[in-house]
Amino acid sequence: MSSSNDLLFQTVDQVINTLPGVWDRIRSNLRADAISNFGITLDQFHILRHIRKGCTSVAVLAEKKQISRPAVSQAVEVLVRKGLVTRQANPADRRSARLELTPYAREVMDANFEKNLLWMKDKMKGLTPDELDQVRQAMEILRKTFNP
Repeated sequence: MSSSNDLLFQTVDQVINTLPGVWDRIRSNLRADAISNFGITLDQFHILRHIRKGCTSVAVLAEKKQISRPAVSQAVEVLVRKGLVTRQANPADRRSARLELTPYAREVMDANFEKNLLWMKDKMKGLTPDELDQVRQAMEILRKTFNP
């Protein structure tokens, strides 16, 4: 039983020591390109990313980012002025507006994510087919474990 606990501890330790660094590098690459393409701050990039994923109101963005509504509203206003976000009036509630990426912002964000995928493929191209399959299987196991 001790070796089973040792294996569990070693596996958890490996996940904790590996995934954050890998994810940080992927996100860093993604953000750097987006920031240089748009001339925006890191927080503004995160707002664009959340809107792209379906967060369409200041209230939802504030909750997601765990910052105040006025701070999110101010950041959104900058993105509107830059032509990256539009506000659609909500006829049912004049106090809220639906946020959407402009076609230009969507195009650049999509290109940015595609460029990041190509970067990741380049990083992983040296792996053998067996190693790629092991990574894929490990990711599936982790997804099932943490996001059932």
